[in-house]
Amino acid sequence: MKSTPRCFGCYIDDMVGALELLDAPNTTKSLVLRRSLSYLARHLDNNDPPSYTITALHRILKRTLNVTLPFADLRQACLEAGIAVAAGVKQKSARLSGVKKFRFLVEWAVAANSLDFRTAGVGYGLSTAAAKKTMENYHSCGLSIDQSSRIYAAAHAASTIVYIPDNVGELPFDKLLIAELASRGAVVTVPLRGGAITSDAMMADALAAGMDDSACKLILAGPDTLGISFSEMSKPLALALAKADLIIAKGQANYYVLSEFGHKYPHATIACLFTAKCDTVWKAFGCNEKSSIATIIQGGAPRRRGTK
Repeated sequence: MKSTPRCFGCYIDDMVGALELLDAPNTTKSLVLRRSLSYLARHLDNNDPPSYTITALHRILKRTLNVTLPFADLRQACLEAGIAVAAGVKQKSARLSGVKKFRFLVEWAVAANSLDFRTAGVGYGLSTAAAKKTMENYHSCGLSIDQSSRIYAAAHAASTIVYIPDNVGELPFDKLLIAELASRGAVVTVPLRGGAITSDAMMADALAAGMDDSACKLILAGPDTLGISFSEMSKPLALALAKADLIIAKGQANYYVLSEFGHKYPHATIACLFTAKCDTVWKAFGCNEKSSIATIIQGGAPRRRGTK
């Protein structure tokens, strides 16, 4: 998905929300916003995915404020909240099996995508104290688009899977779903961002969540990008995507990128699990409001015998 003129208002709302959350001095806020507006003016006709633009703006924020790990306390609080809620989800999932267990874990992985204090166009108002209630509310509403049975079939047939996380608070739920994928014998590769960008999950976050115990291979996706970036991805990620039978991408930013560039990996089935957080996206899926989505956006073409 490419940027549209409607995205520009959300970009500015996002930056204002970030600056308020960081409690920056007014002079600094003004400087960041001037630099952000200057960048947007120079890239008015940018056809990149929106996540590329948000990455550039948050890098301006980090450079101007001279911080490498913004929102550190809130990131940690979100991870702790996710760990606490996921413990109960794990107990409930143990009573299920097959496609029912898979769908249950997918539903919670998507519900946890709401645990995002950085939501373009909405702001940074997600209270960590209300994290459990927020996720339970999303889960109780169910999936607006539910292709979990198709994703289950694709996972069952796949020998190599790339699972792309989104926000730090979701990692404990991702861990449960990844363990289920790996239990079927698939090799699961999980790319993490190499630097902090808003709420996105880094390698250190995955280790703190015990992701290395989920029978998966952790790799660096690239630098501090919002979602993965096809222009800045690491060689290990490029190789993993090229070999993947199934790519499961969490979050709206990764949907932006894979809906635009996923065709570069024609042999991979691509599934997206996310909460649609803007009207441009949810209308693309025929929804009328914020919606929980588990969908396949690309069916993989069979590989010729003898190819990898």
